[in-house]
Amino acid sequence: MAVITGLATLTAYGSGPEHLWTGLLSGEPALSPVTRFEVTGRRARYAATLPGSPDLTAELAALVDRACTGAGLTGAERAVTPLLLARHLTTAVDPPTAPLAADCGLLGLQRIHTGACAAAASAVADAAAQLALGEHPRLVVAAGHLVTEDTFASFDSSGVLAPDGIARPFSTGRRGPLLGDGAGALVLESPAEARRRGATPLARIAGWGQAGDAHHVARPHPAGLGTARAVAAALHRAGLGPDAVGYVNAHGTATPAFDPSEAAGLHRALGPHAARVPVSSTKPLHGHCLTAAGMVELAVCALALRHRLLPVNAGHLGPDPACPLTLVLGRARPTRARYALSLSAGFGGTCTALLLERV
Repeated sequence: MAVITGLATLTAYGSGPEHLWTGLLSGEPALSPVTRFEVTGRRARYAATLPGSPDLTAELAALVDRACTGAGLTGAERAVTPLLLARHLTTAVDPPTAPLAADCGLLGLQRIHTGACAAAASAVADAAAQLALGEHPRLVVAAGHLVTEDTFASFDSSGVLAPDGIARPFSTGRRGPLLGDGAGALVLESPAEARRRGATPLARIAGWGQAGDAHHVARPHPAGLGTARAVAAALHRAGLGPDAVGYVNAHGTATPAFDPSEAAGLHRALGPHAARVPVSSTKPLHGHCLTAAGMVELAVCALALRHRLLPVNAGHLGPDPACPLTLVLGRARPTRARYALSLSAGFGGTCTALLLERV
């Protein structure tokens, strides 16, 4: 379908996939008390943030450049490559975003995805679909989110964030996620184009699926209908059955409503295999990166398949009967998995599943 030939990431663990992977293997959350803005009087006071006050547009430009350099793209190849972006916009037209593609030597900004916490995954699915249709030989996808005072205040005032500073996905006693800085960029190419250029694929997008459960503006369908449809579509597009899935990087926000819904959706889509497949959410470690979550977590899947290790589902206190899943607990687990699912969901009922294959 499509292969990833360049990848760059930025999280509170540092810049580059190697820092992200080292942080995940440590099992130590990249969380710290928030100092970027005042949190006195807030319920939650922790987030996974970079030092200082980084500029998102500048960070995205640097990430796109690193991904293109890693893919070995020449200036001429960049000039015919469109950019897809996932980023929260506060206005209909965001001036700092407009020149991003030109600044990176790319053809132009084709589309901006703003579908809440599934935005980055949806942008990747969009790019993969265009490649499958032969519309372009190559696209660049970038996504970013930095923790801001207004976003933090919005989530905190709604009671979503974990007040104890620990996210516990699929666990008893879970009280919500914690936010995190996150950004990334990848170069996605048709296999034929990658072979022509002599590029080395990092992973393959074998399938993708998108759905909306249209249940509630901020709560998922209890039966996980959107998740189930997205996963089923990804497997159908790849021509695979449920048993092919060797790992699931879950959306796993550690909220009372979303986690049981996601577990139900996996059981609906994967059948009996859902009780066996290893599952983890890495949000307790790098934070919930909102608009960029799908980009960071797709990178996690690529790294897990490459290193043949599954990252831990941190913060777990004990099983919740409403989330009957086989979680990766304690430490990273060795794997021989060939395929991994990266799941993303957002307010409004949007769900995206990306099926990644080890190469």
